[in-house]
Amino acid sequence: MSEQLEAGAETLRQTTGFLAQLGEKFVNYLPTILVALIVFLVGMLLARLTIKLMSRTMNKSKVDKTATGFGLSLIRIVLYMLLAVICLSILGVPTASLITIIGTAGVTIGLALQNGLSNLAGGFMLLFAKPFQVGDYIKTGGEEGFVESISILYTELRTHDNRCVFIPNSNVSTGNVINFSRRGKLRVSVKFSVSYQTDIKQARDALLTAIDTHPMFLKDPKPAVTVSELADSGIVLAAFLWVERDHYIIAPSTALELIKNTLDEAGIEIPYPQIVVHRDEE
Repeated sequence: MSEQLEAGAETLRQTTGFLAQLGEKFVNYLPTILVALIVFLVGMLLARLTIKLMSRTMNKSKVDKTATGFGLSLIRIVLYMLLAVICLSILGVPTASLITIIGTAGVTIGLALQNGLSNLAGGFMLLFAKPFQVGDYIKTGGEEGFVESISILYTELRTHDNRCVFIPNSNVSTGNVINFSRRGKLRVSVKFSVSYQTDIKQARDALLTAIDTHPMFLKDPKPAVTVSELADSGIVLAAFLWVERDHYIIAPSTALELIKNTLDEAGIEIPYPQIVVHRDEE
């Protein structure tokens, strides 16, 4: 029994001594930890101020918005990595070891995140090839909308119903991209029906006059109204209108409302679906 008590007392003394040494080391190391913490906080503040300053400088210099967003994302990562290296150096981690760790981690992460590297490479391709820019209306990967930003990994689209869609850069750079805004103006086409008794020239002239006076629709290129189909219940006409890209989303509904009001004022019938039945009389 006495031997067990002595063993327990010895274990307690060793534990107490270990904790005392640990506490002493912590107290001695505390100033270094505080310095590293202060450097980290100040560094984060300086990094954010630097990014804001560079953003304002790029905007004042009229740098392309696509390059601005991509560049700021890259600068943010570089600054944060540099800050991490400085803080670890203050804590006593050797610089050579840091470089080795970063290199090894880079290789490991690169193998584990091949898709991420593909997105990064895709981002550079989009930056230099410039198939579209921030503000363009595009369609890619089954989604379409206005380009909000191009970061180092993702391209952000804002759809017509105000959803934010993030598409990996690798998918965008290797897939088909339709840029509706490349030439600055967008064409809208809407279809509608008139009865077979309608004078097509009269309907066309009335519509072109109404379209010409509407401020949303451009006069150059000229709008057009053509026959699209001879359907079962009426003649299907198509109106081709040009608008600025900011009006592209609302233009179809505006055009249909204008067409409906114009046809009503001109007394032109918009037919309902109908079936003609012939009966043989004996």
